[in-house]
This record gives sequence, structure tokens and C-alpha cells, in this order.
Amino acid sequence: MASTARADHRGEDRRPLLGFRTRPGRLALWVFRLPLPLYRAGWGHLFLGRTFLVVTHVGRRTGRPHDTAAMVLAEDRTTGEAVICSVWGPRTDWIRNLQARPALRVQIGRDSFVPQHRFLSQEEAFSVGREFRRRHPFRVRLVRRALGVDLRSDTAMEEFLRNRPCVALRPGPASGGTVPTERR
Repeated sequence: MASTARADHRGEDRRPLLGFRTRPGRLALWVFRLPLPLYRAGWGHLFLGRTFLVVTHVGRRTGRPHDTAAMVLAEDRTTGEAVICSVWGPRTDWIRNLQARPALRVQIGRDSFVPQHRFLSQEEAFSVGREFRRRHPFRVRLVRRALGVDLRSDTAMEEFLRNRPCVALRPGPASGGTVPTERR
């Protein structure tokens, strides 16, 4: 499947349906952008539970806040830590923004907190990926259909995560360092 944009009859750029290799396709963008408007409307917790979170980060050049929705791969309810992955690689804006400065806020379900973050090592990311595959076979199928990536084998999982940073977000000192209690 072609992964480059093509012009439609109106002369606008039109993304291919799936095209994952260099740019996300229309279906992938729709699936992974859907949580953001739901969270903004206050319905994220109703429809998505704790499947997705929204991280608010600061633009490294603009200094303006930006929201990014990401699927939660793992969550530790005792510490409040949630792990997400940049499926489009290390050059995505939100990853580069987190490398430049800390995130402002995380919203997951009804919980909202000021986070501290860390980037996972390859070994940690692979361990999280394997556990995600074991616990969430439906989401693995969703990823396969939306992104065209089959993560059913350890080799495929390791290859996929090799160049895709995973980030762990947990309540930081500004949140009291405790499990999130602020509700939106």
C-alpha cells in the first residue's frame, strides 16, 4: 500500500487508508485521534475508561501547550504510573517536546495529575509490550488492522519497539507524588 500522500479531486492532500511505514494512514489517524475530542468533551472516561490517556506537553519551540492522546500499554494502579508508546517513532513532536521539558498534565479516565516522566529502556519496553500482548489481544488486533503491524511474535514486538520510545508517566511531586485523586 502506498505510504505517500496523493491529491484528490479537490487538489487537497489525501492520506492513504492504512499506510503506516512513513506516515499514519487515515484509519490509523482516526482511531488514534478519537480519544482527544472525547476527553475534551468530558466523555473520555465514559467511552474509553483507562484505555487511552491524554498528555499535555509544551511545544519546544512555541512554548504553547499541546494535547496528545495515546493508548495505555500498562498501568500500575498502586503508583499511578502509565506507560505509552510513540507508534510513529522518536521524531514525533510530543516525544521531542517531552525530551525538552516535562509534561504539564496527564488525564487518564477521570484522574488528572501533574506527571513526572521517564523513557523506558529497550528491555523495559519489550517486557511491557509482551505483557500488553498477553493482557489485551483485542487491542493487538486493533493495532494490526489500523497500523498494519503484526505484533503476535516476540521478534515482531522487539523489532517494532526498537525505534519507538516508550514513556512512563506517574504523579510527580507537584501532585503530591501520590496516586491521582484530582477528578475532572
